[in-house]
Amino acid sequence: MTKNERATLEANFKAAWRAAIYAQESAKNPELTFPESAFEKDDAKEMAARAKGYRAACIDVLVYSSDGTSDATDKVQEWIDEAEQQAGATLTAGWVK
Repeated sequence: MTKNERATLEANFKAAWRAAIYAQESAKNPELTFPESAFEKDDAKEMAARAKGYRAACIDVLVYSSDGTSDATDKVQEWIDEAEQQAGATLTAGWVK
């Protein structure tokens, strides 16, 4: 995997994780969002499930691209931590089923 491909994977993953957080927060507190940007709980849960699936796929890709000798889980967790810090919230376990 090239540096550019890895950077793209990281950026896209973080964007998906943040989108799931924003949807979760919107569904929890619809009064804090504009009506056109409010999410239903089912939509937010679906976005959270997609982000979780994307997490697993990123780990698989990183492991595969390093011939199985990778700290992929730790690296993706770093991406999650950065995305959650940028979003100012976390994707809670109740939303990621």
